[in-house]
Amino acid sequence: MRRWWTGVLLVVLWAWLALGAYGQVRLTIAGGVVGGGPYLQSVGLSQILSAALRDVSATVQATPGLRANAVRLAAGLADLAPVVTVDGYDALRKREEFRDAAKFPLQLYPMNPPQYVHFIVKQSSGIRGFSDLNGKRINVLTRGSLAEKVGTQLLVALRVRPARVFHYPHADAANALQQGDVDAVVAGGIAPAYGEVALREPLTVLSLTDEEVSLLNERMPEVPVAEADFSRAYRGAGRARVLAPWAVMAARHDLEPDLAYRITKAVFENYRVIVQVYREAEGLQARDVVQTRYPLHPGAVRFYREAGVRVPSGMMPPQLPR
Repeated sequence: MRRWWTGVLLVVLWAWLALGAYGQVRLTIAGGVVGGGPYLQSVGLSQILSAALRDVSATVQATPGLRANAVRLAAGLADLAPVVTVDGYDALRKREEFRDAAKFPLQLYPMNPPQYVHFIVKQSSGIRGFSDLNGKRINVLTRGSLAEKVGTQLLVALRVRPARVFHYPHADAANALQQGDVDAVVAGGIAPAYGEVALREPLTVLSLTDEEVSLLNERMPEVPVAEADFSRAYRGAGRARVLAPWAVMAARHDLEPDLAYRITKAVFENYRVIVQVYREAEGLQARDVVQTRYPLHPGAVRFYREAGVRVPSGMMPPQLPR
């Protein structure tokens, strides 16, 4: 009889464990470069999911960068990923390497702060605005980078015709700027290499005029403009209006809406966890989502409406295959 009861208990235990395993949702997050802001924020998200959603666990994978995150998500190799909105739109429209995309990135929440794409010049250059860049030598950063993509689009939109365009990485570009081999450099975020240049010679971050902002809103409507203070990053620089595409935590479009809702809600209820991992993410509010100009996942729409955020029609989920 004792052996019989032991067998029954083992069967019940096995069934209980199997049910628990079956009910557990395992997600993969493509995080980006190890140690970078998006990767650290992904780690914070995984910690929130483990603590707040007991039926959900997440593994963060390192990738070469945010563009690679979008590629992995589009190929169905990740469930969640930090994605820059300009890359997200490429995936939604099946452009470039996303022509065979099977999954599409839709936003859960913004990742603070936005990616400030800015043009840097030496104060002694005499360059005061974007019109002064005509006939100048400009480094737009490495091919495929956010700075190269958005910076080049800005030059085209403003009808700026450089004499020559370079694709140096930041360290080489900083040396070229210092030595006078280039007249302007583009960065997709605060770049310490130019801060070192500023210690020797003050720099200026070019600021968009009202007329230029109007042109960009017309010709590059998917990329927001924001004002940022660059004085702490580069000696001599101050506040400037620049293009500011956001990185967003995106989910594949066919993630269950209820799960997407629960993830988004858990993040805002436990956002301090992300700030503890990555201090620069501090200050995010639910209402900030409208600044991204990027479509939301249906589950996220439910959360923002409950939070009292008025979601613009252009950010509603597009029609996509299930």
